[in-house]
Order: sequence, then C-alpha cells, then structure tokens
Amino acid sequence: MKRKIMIIGIVFILIIESIFVYNLFKPNKSQILQDIKTINIFENKDKTLSIMIQQPDYTYKEDTSRTAWPSTSEYLYSGAKCTDKDGNTIVDAGQYISFEETNHTATITTKKTIYCTLYFANGRPALEVLDSQGGTYYAGGTQGNRTAVQGLYRFKGTASQVTNNYICLGADENPDKCKTNPDNMYRIIGVTDGTEEKDLGLKAGMLKVIKATPPSDGTSIKWASSYSSNYDWDNTNATARKYLNETFYTGSTIDVRIKPYIVEVNWWKGDYHSDYPSSLETKIKTTGQYQIGLMYQSDYVNAYQDKSTDNWLFIKNGLTGNTVVAEWTMSRYGLLSSNNYYAAWRVREEGWLHNPALTAEQAVRPVFYLATTTGLIGFGTEQQPYTITTIK
Repeated sequence: MKRKIMIIGIVFILIIESIFVYNLFKPNKSQILQDIKTINIFENKDKTLSIMIQQPDYTYKEDTSRTAWPSTSEYLYSGAKCTDKDGNTIVDAGQYISFEETNHTATITTKKTIYCTLYFANGRPALEVLDSQGGTYYAGGTQGNRTAVQGLYRFKGTASQVTNNYICLGADENPDKCKTNPDNMYRIIGVTDGTEEKDLGLKAGMLKVIKATPPSDGTSIKWASSYSSNYDWDNTNATARKYLNETFYTGSTIDVRIKPYIVEVNWWKGDYHSDYPSSLETKIKTTGQYQIGLMYQSDYVNAYQDKSTDNWLFIKNGLTGNTVVAEWTMSRYGLLSSNNYYAAWRVREEGWLHNPALTAEQAVRPVFYLATTTGLIGFGTEQQPYTITTIK
C-alpha cells in the first residue's frame, strides 16, 4: 500500500513539474506575433490578427491572400480595431496593439485573449474622412449637413465629446509614435469651406490644426516686446509671431516632413474692444503671410460656447515647474484705457477669455493650415490619431 501511494505521489509530482516547464517555456501570442518572419499571421488558425486594405472607393476590405505585410510604398498603417474573446469592442485598442512599419512588426502587449484587425490605407481627402468619421460633434455630423462658422467646418463640443480630432504630424508617420513623442500630436480645429479664399489665401478643404500642448521650449512667451503701441502680428516687436515662425518653424521642434504640407497664408489681426467679438474679428487681415499663427479667440469661443474648462480647446496649463497658467490667442484687444496699455486676448486658467498687456508671458500653441492635397489616414482618437499623406 505504501509503495502504491509513493508511486502515485511521484507521478503527481512529475505531472505538476511537466505543466510548470511547459508554461515556463511555451511562447505566448505576443511573442509569436512579434516575428512575422517565422510565422504567417494571416493564416493563424485562431484569427488573432487580420488586415483590412483600403479600396479605390475608400472603403476597406479584408485581405486574406497576403503572405506579407503591405509595403509602405503601397499603404500606410492607420491603426487597429480589437475585440475581446466575447466579441466586445475594445474602445482603446491602441493600448494593446502597435505596429512598427520599419521592421514590419505587430506586437500585442496584453495577456488577454484579443482579436485585432489592422488597417492599411493610402489616404483619403480630409473632408471626406471627417464627414464619415467625425461624428455628432463635427460640423453637423454628416456629408451634406455640415455647418460652416467663419469659413470653417468646426469641431464643436466639450472635452468629453470631442475626442476624435487628434492628428499625428511626424513621428515616422506612425500613429503609435505620437504616444511617446507628444511634440508630434495636434488636433484639428476644422476644415476650410473656401469662403475666405479672397481675403486670406485659403482654399476649400484645408485642415486647420493646433498643437495639443504648448511646445516644450515655448511655454512662456510675450505677445509683443512692448505694450506702449498697438503692435500687430506683422510688427518687429511681435514676439510670439517671431518665435512661432522663426524658432519653432525653422527649428527642430516641428517635424521636417510636415513642413511641405504647411501653407503660408494671411491671418486676421483682430483689434476690437467688445467682449468676444467673433463677428468683428475677421474685418482686418495682415499685410504679410506666415506659416504659423495662434488660434483666434473666436476659434476658442466657437469650439464650445460656454467658454469654460469644458471647452475641448482648453488645455490644463500650469505645467509642473512652470508658472504659466494661461495661453495667448492670435486676437489683439487694442487699448485698455483704464490701465493705459495695449492688450491681446488670452485664455485664462479658468477657461475664460481675458485681456492682459501684450508683454505678459503666456503659453503659446502653434496653429497652421495644411494644404488641400493633404489626405487623412486613421481613426482620429488620442490613442490612434490620424496621420497624413499626399492625395494625388
């Protein structure tokens, strides 16, 4: 009897050890999927990954015939959509899967059982993409039902509503790279409708974008070097304009691959005393053309009428170790007679607009227009932002 019990014990121990060794050395899915040279992921039996390819009519179709990833000369990676083992959509798929185009490597970084479809595209005109994917809070929502405000089909709503207008400019044109390099992350204010072409040199279908956060080297800038005169954007004393179009644009902060897409245009000056003069702001234009500007105070107001921290254009300034708690707009205010100085509009830390002296130091967020030939690829979320390509 003792011998029998001993044998059963030894067998039990061997089984346990075998299971332990197997689990220790068996490759998990993410390990397998990291090396596509040794496994054809498009034939994997459990369909962990599949791919969708953009068609000539801009729709997507699953491609089951490929034995290799699409080349970058054909298509660019535009993001992924994933479900869990029960078929439920994973809202933030970007946190679990990434794709490295240089090495053609897909990586799943979770032990959960998930099934992902990777999307590859060669671009689509920006206005068509936003019409189809913009949702309720973009310009009225659907094609043929857009509402242009001051020459722009705009994103409008609260911070929790507008979450689908992120765009990655640079970072190897891969949306995953913007997570580790926030200097490449921007947001789309809107798309031009062409009504201001005569005044500003804008054409229909140009994207107006704003940096998601202030540049790391430009978080404390004066609007102008003096407040004794009504200096405008053209003036040599316009400190913010000089920083944006010289230091920022010509330096290394902005990705060099994006510069060919940026269009040099005229900008409204803005010089009125009334409160939030959105309708009056667009009566005067600059005498020169520049690549980079700031958002107008009307951009801020039109993003969300309550002008508060719920506004999607509002950012939480006052970065750690930084005393800046507000940001400049492009719009001048004119003479503040009660204090005898010239001022410009800024967004205060409470989310409201205010008019400090031109020499106050505030954050600046670059704004610029992208050419009409700029196409969008991707989903537009913060985790999987749009990337751009040239529409031929």
